[in-house]
Amino acid sequence: MIKKKDLTKILYDALDSEEEANTHFYSYTIKSLKYYKWLTEEERERIENIMKKLGGDSQRHKSMVENLIQYVEESERNVF
Repeated sequence: MIKKKDLTKILYDALDSEEEANTHFYSYTIKSLKYYKWLTEEERERIENIMKKLGGDSQRHKSMVENLIQYVEESERNVF
């Protein structure tokens, strides 16, 4: 069992991780692809599509974590 306060902290940490990955890693990688001259255009497009898919997945994860945070914070239970 985990206390509400501890679970909320873990969920906020997970939310921060999703936001950081999305804003820094995925966006940065897509923007940087034009500088990777050793990649063919096809490889760049493939990597960009993969990064966009990962970014979309990360946005969905973020939404799920936000929903969990809301559920836990609104719950009358103190232990989960």
